[in-house]
Amino acid sequence: MILANLLAALQSLREQRGRAVLSSLGVTVGATAILLLVSIAKGVQEDVTREVRDIGVNILVVLPGRIEDGTFNPNIGGQSFLKESQAQRLRQEPGVVRAATLTFAGGGVRVGEKEAYPVTIAASPEWFAMHRLSLSEGAVYDASNSDEDVTVLGSLAKEQLFGSESAIGKEVEINGRNYRVVGVSQEKRKGANQGLFSMFGFENVVYVPFERLQALNPTMQIDRIMVQSDPNAEPKALKQGLEDALGETLDRQQYSVLTQDELLGLVYKIMGILTWLLTGLTSIALFVGGVGVLTVMLMSVNERSREIGIRKTVGARRKDVFVQFLAEALVLTIAGGLVGLVLSSAVCYALAAFTPIKPLMTVGTVLLALGVCTGVGVVFGVVPAMRAARKDPVTALRWE
Repeated sequence: MILANLLAALQSLREQRGRAVLSSLGVTVGATAILLLVSIAKGVQEDVTREVRDIGVNILVVLPGRIEDGTFNPNIGGQSFLKESQAQRLRQEPGVVRAATLTFAGGGVRVGEKEAYPVTIAASPEWFAMHRLSLSEGAVYDASNSDEDVTVLGSLAKEQLFGSESAIGKEVEINGRNYRVVGVSQEKRKGANQGLFSMFGFENVVYVPFERLQALNPTMQIDRIMVQSDPNAEPKALKQGLEDALGETLDRQQYSVLTQDELLGLVYKIMGILTWLLTGLTSIALFVGGVGVLTVMLMSVNERSREIGIRKTVGARRKDVFVQFLAEALVLTIAGGLVGLVLSSAVCYALAAFTPIKPLMTVGTVLLALGVCTGVGVVFGVVPAMRAARKDPVTALRWE
């Protein structure tokens, strides 16, 4: 009987296909918006996760500010109270293999008339021992030449400045000072340089020696202390030990120690809030589409009163009429959702192929969108279905 009611619903929609297409258009727009925005958000989250994982194994990050329960201390992007002496203190902690100091130096890189704008980081040689940098040519600087004006170029900057030519031994200008290129990093993944975060990824980082830059600028602050732990060290105990060691010379609000999982957890929390916010905003389009379905179905009930009266006269029950009209509403919204799925898939493919945005459409995202479309069909289809089911057959047959 349910199949017969569904077939009757499909036949009715086919007879009114123009109206059906227009009523499901709003649902199509809403489903497309949800699928696109959630897929883009998931793609961004995947990119950020990959960048954090690329930092290295068993890495803890010391930040110049307090992060607690997902809240940021305003100082985190400003003045840093971290010192080289504190990095030395951390190296003495049990379970610590090495500690590297990093500073964001800023500024572009110039060769003649050509310019590139990578992320410039002054890093101590220990950083390359914990973050294994793949090189396409040359080598990283170490303790033997970290007091010289040398640099390791990122693959993106090297391509912009030198093209296919070798950069080893050539000089580049960074912040008005000449540096000799000793190494060039290699793109780890195909297409990494075309990603949304390629400008902030490790493929676009230019490294200069921390010791050399500090000698030139003794007041230079330390923006990060990267700590690599022994794999056998207990993470919670090690983190507490690092915090206690930093607490000997710093106020509690002047530093934070985060594991990679905690860093990712913070990113996921922020991305989750943004994703749900975007989903809520785009659901307005689905609501409008649902109102359109409701309006069309109510008109259809009035126009088909004689049909309803005839069905009831020949033995159709209220339940049968209710199921038929509810099925019509569901077909409209689910069909709109499926068309939205096709459209959003095409747009996601185009974005991935021609822009730095790499959307990630998952099965969960598709089920979410189709589930919401089904819910819209149920919510906005119940009232017309109940009105049709409650019609008196005698009164309905008199309808002209």
